[in-house]
Amino acid sequence: MKIYIMKFKKITSSHSENFNEIWELYESSFPPDEKRDFEKQVKIFCKEPYTFYAVYNKDLLIGIMDIWNLGKFVFIEHLAVKEKLRGQGFGTKLLKDFIIQRNKKIILEVERPNTNAAKIKIKFYEKQGFKLNKYNYIQPPYNKDKNSVPLFLMTYPKAISKSEFSKIRKKIHATVYECEKPYLGIN
Repeated sequence: MKIYIMKFKKITSSHSENFNEIWELYESSFPPDEKRDFEKQVKIFCKEPYTFYAVYNKDLLIGIMDIWNLGKFVFIEHLAVKEKLRGQGFGTKLLKDFIIQRNKKIILEVERPNTNAAKIKIKFYEKQGFKLNKYNYIQPPYNKDKNSVPLFLMTYPKAISKSEFSKIRKKIHATVYECEKPYLGIN
């Protein structure tokens, strides 16, 4: 049995220890439309209620996670494990440790199950107790040079109603994406 000792280290600037390795993982793990540009990311490192973590097993960087503490729920904006470490249980341990530390609903966005990779990610989260909510959800563009992305929300520990979904979407879009009203894909 492997022993993992997860350590969540808060990243507060681009001058943080191992930042180049951390940023490389962020850049390589997400499609361009599903992440911030460097300049925009640097501006939000210390913004409340945002937290960016580098996750270590002992002294080895294994992944990254950035979250928004949005009152009644926590929104996981990004979660990634280094590619060479995937399939070794690190993602499961990282997520389980995170869930144990929180005593509230956890929300995250996932790509719609149109590809094998998307289906695998959804199954991974379902194994951790997350529920797929098939309400129409669109991630707003991060800036004018990026596109919106049709996604679904997954929730822990249980699925949400349509009215809960509407409130959660409104809060995420206002806080994370700085939208005046929920983004519905219509300009």
